[in-house]
Amino acid sequence: MYNDKLIETMKEKIMEAFAELGFQLERMGDFGYGFSYEGTNFIYLSNDDDDFLNISVPGIYDLEDGPPSTFIELMNKINSTLKYIKAYDLEQSIWLFYERELLGDEDLPKVISRMILHLEVGLMFSRKTIAEIKSNADDKSQDNDNVESDDKE
Repeated sequence: MYNDKLIETMKEKIMEAFAELGFQLERMGDFGYGFSYEGTNFIYLSNDDDDFLNISVPGIYDLEDGPPSTFIELMNKINSTLKYIKAYDLEQSIWLFYERELLGDEDLPKVISRMILHLEVGLMFSRKTIAEIKSNADDKSQDNDNVESDDKE
C-alpha cells in the first residue's frame, strides 16, 4: 500500500507540473494522457513505475508511407544520432520517446519543458532525415535511369 501512495504522489506532482506549464491533459484510457504543443501531439505515458517520466510523440512515420528500407533507415538514424530521444516501432509506426529517471527532487516543470523541447528537435530531425532519404533514393533512381539510357545507345 505504501508503494501505491508513493506512485500516486509522483503522478500528482507530474500532473501539477503539466498544469503549471499550461497543458490540458486528456485521459487516453489506461495508456496515459494526450496533449498538444505547437501543433504536435504528445502522450505522457503514465505507468506504475514512479521512477520514470515518459513522454512520446506518436506516429511520426508509418511503414506504409514508403519503402520498408526508409522506415528502418529512419529508425536507425534517429537512434544512432540523437541523444535522449529513442525511436520505436509500435504497430508499424515510428514513435519518438524520451524517458527520464526521476530522483524525487527535480524541478518538474523545467524537466517536462526540456523533454518536450528535445522531442520537438527529434521530430524536426526526423522530418529532415525523411527528406534526405527520399532525395537520395530519387538520385539513385535517376542514376539508374541514366545508366540504362547509356546502355541502350
